[in-house]
Amino acid sequence: MLKNFSPSALGINGRQSELIELALTYGFTGMDVDMHDMLRRSQRTDTEDASKYLRAANILIGGFNLGVDLDSDEETFTSQVGSLHPLAELAKELEATRCFIRLPAATDRLPYHEYFEAQGARLTQIAEVLSPRGIQLGVGFSAGKELEKGKEFPFVRNVEGFLALIQSVNADGVGCLIDTWDWVVGDGAMDQLRELKCDQIVGVRLGSVPEDVDPTKAETADRVLPEKEGALNHVELVKHLASIGFSGPLSPSAASKSYKGQTRESIVQRAQQAVDLISREADLPVAPLPMELIEDIPYETDAV
Repeated sequence: MLKNFSPSALGINGRQSELIELALTYGFTGMDVDMHDMLRRSQRTDTEDASKYLRAANILIGGFNLGVDLDSDEETFTSQVGSLHPLAELAKELEATRCFIRLPAATDRLPYHEYFEAQGARLTQIAEVLSPRGIQLGVGFSAGKELEKGKEFPFVRNVEGFLALIQSVNADGVGCLIDTWDWVVGDGAMDQLRELKCDQIVGVRLGSVPEDVDPTKAETADRVLPEKEGALNHVELVKHLASIGFSGPLSPSAASKSYKGQTRESIVQRAQQAVDLISREADLPVAPLPMELIEDIPYETDAV
């Protein structure tokens, strides 16, 4: 498994070089990157210049967010799929093999069953661009209760509907982005996770529902860093992932509400401590942290 730093999953941002330094300082061996930003950089200069911070750090790309709106109108979606070709080519060149997308939680476009078929077709179109470049598509869902408000038709909000949709997609390289917070809020259990094969899981994000929040009423902001146990036992999950040979990114996650007023460094440190504790309890090796901040990565002077 790849101990992975996903800035977006922790609600933080910054210059690429700063985020890489945080990842290395706290012992992450992989990192999600902003591939759209990388593409803009490479188009202004070249791929070598755009990836110089990653190369200097010798850090693996855990994955990237695809940035396609699955609820957009047909014209917009077709345009977004067209723009994936240069993005996927760059990702292939950088040896990135996984990307992620979230299903809409609700829509004004179509009732559930018609929208179910439409989403399956859209995921197939996306996979047909990514798969020839050796890139897997990890699909997740969002279970926050506030997401059903203001839309005419609810969509996939639970594990049962999520797994049914993933299994309906007839395309290579499409699998699950397992987010344990959404899994719990979406009425999922460990038994359903154990039924998934290794090649059906593209990425895993760990997050917990606070003890004082009812999962049946939890909103997206009610997400804290992963705890060992709770509604879903993260130690047992990580043991299971190891037993089936999962080698993809394992990323801690939390909503910014849970650490309001803290620095980026303290947030990443707490995330590292949480995932390291779970890994140790699962009897996985945890590499020691660097004793000092990484100083040999060139500092990025201009925001891009």
